[in-house]
Amino acid sequence: MLSHKSFPVLTSLFAVLSFGLSACVSSSANVVSSSNSGPTISQAQAQPANGPKRRIAVTNFEYKAGQGSGQIGVGMSDMLTDSLVNSNAFIVLERERLDEVMEEQDLSNSNRFAQNTAAPIGQLEGAELLIRGSIIQFEPNCKGGSVILVSGKQACIAINIRIVDARTGRVVNATTVEATSAQNRYGLVFAVGSMPFGLGTYSKTPMEQAIRNGIEAAVAHIVSSKL
Repeated sequence: MLSHKSFPVLTSLFAVLSFGLSACVSSSANVVSSSNSGPTISQAQAQPANGPKRRIAVTNFEYKAGQGSGQIGVGMSDMLTDSLVNSNAFIVLERERLDEVMEEQDLSNSNRFAQNTAAPIGQLEGAELLIRGSIIQFEPNCKGGSVILVSGKQACIAINIRIVDARTGRVVNATTVEATSAQNRYGLVFAVGSMPFGLGTYSKTPMEQAIRNGIEAAVAHIVSSKL
């Protein structure tokens, strides 16, 4: 049975643990993918087309890892696009939904809309660099392979990343990104925002952490390439 003298000690210990947990939660909030960390509309419009930031576009990832849905590639390319926007290191151009942008321009320039509100035609920007990805490993429960596993059930992914010069079509940089759920880059990974379409099945599983770790590593490589 605990004595009255034990309660101050237990209270202090609980306070320390509570502080530690709150500190972890606070730090994990910094890694949530949020468009708030990207440029505002006015800032994006102020960036010159030939400015210091490269104009890049991400194509849908190809899925080459055996069984699995092609929507996995779409979801991961969406995550990479969002992360590159939030890095604020590039001018990121929309490509997956570009047809919707052009449709809106055509519609707003019809005689049904006030011309002073119409989106001008002929000002879409071309990409200088294209980011292409191929998913070559996607294992929710991997055992072995080229990545080092720590212990217990792990998830593994591997992505081939190519950076292509849109002017010449040349591959100017290529790498393979490997990641596992054992790499605790994000701390409390499940506090991060929801997974995009095509990846919702893996929400709050080791595969979610592996995917987020892989995207983080891919963004770090693209930024550090300084192309």
